[in-house]
Amino acid sequence: MKRQNRQLFQMQSKDISLDQIDIYGGTQTRVATNDDAISSYAEEMLAGAVFPPIVVYFDGAKYWLADGFHRFLAAQRNGYAAISAEVNEGSRTDALKHALGANATNGIYRSNGDKRNAAEIALEEWPELSNGVIAELCRISTDLVRRTRLDLEKEERIEKREAVTGKDGKQYPSGIEREPRGKTEASSSDSGGGSAGGKPKGEVPNPGGSNAEIEAEARTMIRNGEIKHSELDNLSSATAIDYAETALNVLNRMKENDPKRGDAISRIEKWLEKQKFSAALASV
Repeated sequence: MKRQNRQLFQMQSKDISLDQIDIYGGTQTRVATNDDAISSYAEEMLAGAVFPPIVVYFDGAKYWLADGFHRFLAAQRNGYAAISAEVNEGSRTDALKHALGANATNGIYRSNGDKRNAAEIALEEWPELSNGVIAELCRISTDLVRRTRLDLEKEERIEKREAVTGKDGKQYPSGIEREPRGKTEASSSDSGGGSAGGKPKGEVPNPGGSNAEIEAEARTMIRNGEIKHSELDNLSSATAIDYAETALNVLNRMKENDPKRGDAISRIEKWLEKQKFSAALASV
């Protein structure tokens, strides 16, 4: 009965006084509102257009606005006393979680800045969550979350974490998001090796996102020079090109007058000459 009452409560839509709705609780996830859109909505409302209800979360004392900031501000601009709202039971946190994903599908297109802002808000609120979980919450790419996290850590806006929480609620070392797992639990069990649980030693479940998504993230990190050679050994799909790309990225980051760079290039050239000589002998 309690669950049924909760569902009925969540489906309610009613007129709520604008003064009762909190729009300053940090649940606005865009960089800024669009004044042209507000003016357009206000004109359409005066002309009789009926807009979908805004979405709010009620914690028993306050209504937190989760979706519909432009509609709210348009109604406010027109001097309306109330606005139609879909009421959900929940806190500011529930409203924020809704807001982060809602802007991906509502009427006003999200800019790249809006997506970045959503990632920053989510990471500052829940830095303990994995990149994959944050990406799903904000409906953005895992790569954008990863890059945003690195920037926020450098700016010391969030602390670098040794562990993150995955979709399953379990804790995992943060570094494993760099390493796509090529085996499922079932295939690991069939391989005949590993621990008593059927998984090879060191095999860790995916903390957020599918294997394909993490593979794609790893490829981006390789291109950006953010993966070390030692980490490539843990990538089940790493190719010779990946190793070469990683080495080239290291060289490209070194200053041209760095003697170590010259020594490294010289060593590579000698290795290539040796390989050419060996290939020539083999063809004779």
